[in-house]
Amino acid sequence: MEFVYIVIEGGKPYLRTFCTYDEAVVAVKEKHAEILKEENECNEVDIPEGKGYTYLYIEKGINIYIYKLSVMRA
Repeated sequence: MEFVYIVIEGGKPYLRTFCTYDEAVVAVKEKHAEILKEENECNEVDIPEGKGYTYLYIEKGINIYIYKLSVMRA
């Protein structure tokens, strides 16, 4: 089975999909590089992939979910 990964931040999706979970995490890290550079120990970005979706914590007010969706072929 094939999957795609969708990143939702603050209720809005990123404008592209990803083939792997790691690619999706890299996109999140690139977007929030400045915040993550501050070495805030509260950040939770390097966490394993969850079943169905994974929640990433950058800082208060930044809610990010990475959803794993199966690709259905007709």
